[in-house]
Amino acid sequence: MRTFLYIAIFLFVSHANRSASLLLAQEAVHQIVDFVELPAELSSPGDSACHLEFNEEWTFLAKGGLIKEVNGYEISCSRDIPPITKVTHIKDIVYEFMLLDPHLPESANKAFSGPDSMDTATRNLQKHLIDLIRNHAQLSPRYDLRKQLLSVYFHEEWIIDPANMEIRKKIRAITPVIWQLRQTAEGLSIPDGNTGLPVYYKTPLQKIFLRQP
Repeated sequence: MRTFLYIAIFLFVSHANRSASLLLAQEAVHQIVDFVELPAELSSPGDSACHLEFNEEWTFLAKGGLIKEVNGYEISCSRDIPPITKVTHIKDIVYEFMLLDPHLPESANKAFSGPDSMDTATRNLQKHLIDLIRNHAQLSPRYDLRKQLLSVYFHEEWIIDPANMEIRKKIRAITPVIWQLRQTAEGLSIPDGNTGLPVYYKTPLQKIFLRQP
């Protein structure tokens, strides 16, 4: 089943108390295509074949916050899912956002030129994620975030209102994930023997709770 729902989002911030000129000068905005497995609260037990494809606008705030505005989404599922008949509040959404996957509309979700590469726009998104992380946490200098921050876990709350076709998403925290390429002592990559793809060891760092705008 493929269901297209276009939804309105209410931002969790009051623009009345902020200077518009300051926001335009210091905010960073990205258009994102994101893929999330359908939460268990919205699907039948044991069904892992359902996914959400979100079209979102991410705004990195000058004071260290991040807002996600959902402009629409598509549900892809191998079978019918139970309809949502009442306001549903899901408090513990956790999923990994992979910077090695194409998420930007201009990529048309086509794979990058290499298995461990990024395009320019994704590298810019990574930069703003790094700035957000450094705004809230002091990380060890041994980590090279530009090379090693290849994914983050988002910890979110969702409120879904079927009557008004609205969904609200609030980011409570993020967990940076450090990727270490498997390589020889001389620094040569040791790829997977079957696929030839790079092999990484992943280390989630401490969860970072974000200030709420």
